[in-house]
Amino acid sequence: MDYVIHPFGDRAAVARLRAGDGGTEARRRLAAAAERLRLCQESWLTDIVPAYETITVLYDPDKLPLSEKTPYRYVADWLDGRLAGRLQAGIGAEDAGRLVEIPVRYGGDCGPDLAEAAERAGLSAHEYIKRHADAEYTAAMIGFMPGFPYLTGLPEELDQPRKAKPRLSVPAGSVGVAAGQSCIYPFETPGGWQLIGRTPVRLFDPERAEPSLIRAGVRIRFVPVGEAEFARMAGEQDSARNENGVSAAKAGNGPKPASDEKSDFAGTDREGGEGTETAPGTGLSGAGVGGGSEDAGCGLRVVRPGVAASVQDLGRFGYRHIGVGSSGAMDSYALQVANLLTGNGIDSAAIEFAVAGGELLAETELLIALCGAYMVPTVDGEELPMWRPVLVKRGAVIRLRGASSGCRAYLAAAGGIGVPVVMGSRSTDARAGLGGLAGRRLAAGDAVPCGAAGGAAAPSPWAAAWMAALERRRAALEAQAARPVRWAAAPWFAPPAAYAGGGGDGIELRAMPEETRLSEAAALFRERYEVAPASDRMGVRLAGPPIASGPGAELLSHGVAPGAVQLPAGGSPIVLAADCQTTGGYPVIAHVASVDMPLLAQAKPGEAIRFKPVTLEEAQRLDRERQNGLRALEAAIRCRRP
Repeated sequence: MDYVIHPFGDRAAVARLRAGDGGTEARRRLAAAAERLRLCQESWLTDIVPAYETITVLYDPDKLPLSEKTPYRYVADWLDGRLAGRLQAGIGAEDAGRLVEIPVRYGGDCGPDLAEAAERAGLSAHEYIKRHADAEYTAAMIGFMPGFPYLTGLPEELDQPRKAKPRLSVPAGSVGVAAGQSCIYPFETPGGWQLIGRTPVRLFDPERAEPSLIRAGVRIRFVPVGEAEFARMAGEQDSARNENGVSAAKAGNGPKPASDEKSDFAGTDREGGEGTETAPGTGLSGAGVGGGSEDAGCGLRVVRPGVAASVQDLGRFGYRHIGVGSSGAMDSYALQVANLLTGNGIDSAAIEFAVAGGELLAETELLIALCGAYMVPTVDGEELPMWRPVLVKRGAVIRLRGASSGCRAYLAAAGGIGVPVVMGSRSTDARAGLGGLAGRRLAAGDAVPCGAAGGAAAPSPWAAAWMAALERRRAALEAQAARPVRWAAAPWFAPPAAYAGGGGDGIELRAMPEETRLSEAAALFRERYEVAPASDRMGVRLAGPPIASGPGAELLSHGVAPGAVQLPAGGSPIVLAADCQTTGGYPVIAHVASVDMPLLAQAKPGEAIRFKPVTLEEAQRLDRERQNGLRALEAAIRCRRP
C-alpha cells in the first residue's frame, strides 16, 4: 500500500494512495491513520480531512517549530513519518472501524423512491430492502454538510442514478442511494439522491461531546424498523434534545430556510462550490445553534442589517473531518487590525459587512474600529474615520452605505462581540446554522452583545485608557460646538498594508499552479476574469473565457480549503472562500496564496481579477512576512498611549 505526499496550497498537504491501492480495507486504514494524526494535537495542526483515498492536512505555518526546513517540507516529513508504518501494516482490530447500526423505516413517506428503485433493479421492494440492509457499508468521507456520510459498499445491483431534478427539500434522516453509494442526510436540505428510507437517529448535534455520530472509516449496518418503532425512537430523540436545553426557543430565531439563503451580491439563490447540492440554511434541526437576539448586555442594535452582515472571528478549526468548515472573516487582515485598534485579541469576534453596510445604534458607550472596504461610513451624520480607535456614546447612529472601494468591512468593539462560542468559535456559518446570532446573518432589531456585559471580555487596560482620553476629547469638542457630540476619534491611524495587489486595472492575485493541472493553470494565468454576481462566502465565481479541462480520470472527492481554484464542468473557475465545503470533487488547478486572500475578499462583482504564478516557497515567505508585519503593528499600536 503506497502513497504520495504533495502540497495543496501554502497551508495544506495531501497524502494520496497511488493508483491501485484503494479498496475498502485501504480506506479504513487511511481513516484510522487520519484519526491518529488528529489526536496528535500539534499546535500547528488545524485540521485533518480523510476522504476516500486521501488525507488532507491543514496547518498554520506561523505556529510551526523553528526549523531549517520550509513549512511544507516540515509538515510533509512529519506526515510521512507517521503514515509509513501505519499504512503498510495490516489493519488491526482497533483500526477496523467501529460498527454503528442505523435503524431505518424503509418505503412509504420515509422512502418515496423505494418502489421505483426496486423496479429499476428488477427486484421487489421487499428484496431491495433486504439486500440494502444485509450489506455492510464504510463511511469513506464526511462532507457536503456537517455529519453527512458518503457510504461505500452498496451492492452493485442496488445502484441508482441521481434524480434528474433534485428535490427542494429532503427530510433530515433520509437514507439515499446514488452513484454506487448510500448516504444519510443529517438535516433538511435540497438533494438529488434516490430516497429509500429514513432514520430517527440524529446524526449531528454540536451540543454532544462527539458532534457527529459517524466518522470516516466507521462501518454501518442498516436495521429495518416498523412505523411504531420509528415513531417511538423519534420521540425519544426529541425528548433527549429538549432535556439538554437545545430547542428552538433557546436557539433564537434560527437561520433562514435553504430557499431564503441568497448570494452576498445577487438576489438569487446560490448553490455550493460543487454546484450539485447546497448545504442548508435550515440549520441544525431547524433551529440555529448560537446566541439569540435577547437584549441582555446589548452593545449595538441593528436598525438595518445591510446585504449580508454577520458575526465572524478568525474561524472554527478542528472539525473539517466531520464536515464542519472553518467560516470566519473573509478578510482576516482587516478583522485582526480592527481588533488590535480596540485592544482585543486578534481572534475576537466582530461584525462583517458585505457590499453594502447598514445602520447600527449604540446602546452603550463603546470603543470601536472600522477596517476594510470604504462604505462611506458616518456616525451621527458625520464622516466616521476608519483604521483607528473611535469612541461612540450611547445613542450614536453608525451608518455604512454601498462600498465605493473594496467589498467587506469589519466593525470591532472593545471586549469583542459576546455571542456564544459554538464548537470553538463565535463565527457564523449560516448554511449549517452554527455560531453568531442563532446561526444566521444579522437582521433588523437584533441586539449585538458587546464586551463583558454581552458575554465577551471587558475592555483591556489599553482600550480603557483610550476610552477615557477620547471621552475628554469628545467633551471638549461638544463644548466648542455648543451642541451634543456623541463620538470622538483618535488622531492617528494604522495604515493598511494588505491591499497592494489592487489597482485601476483590477486585482492581481498570486497563485500556485497545481502540479497535476499545469495546462489548465497556464490558461488561468493568461486570462482576465471578472467577479460574477453569484459569488458569496462559499466561493468567488469568475466570469471569463472558459478553461478546457485537460485529460485525466475524474478524481474522487478529497479535502479542499479556502483559496483552492476549482474548475467545474462549464470551465468557469471558482475560488473557494471562507464558507466553502470541506470536500470536493472538481479538479483544482491552482491555489491563491494566503497572503492575497484579503484581496480576494475585497473583490466586488464586476471587478477584474488576474492571476500571477508564484512558487510555494515564495507564497510561504510572503505569508510569514505578513504575520511578522501584524506583530509589528500590534507592538506599535500598544505603544500608542494617550
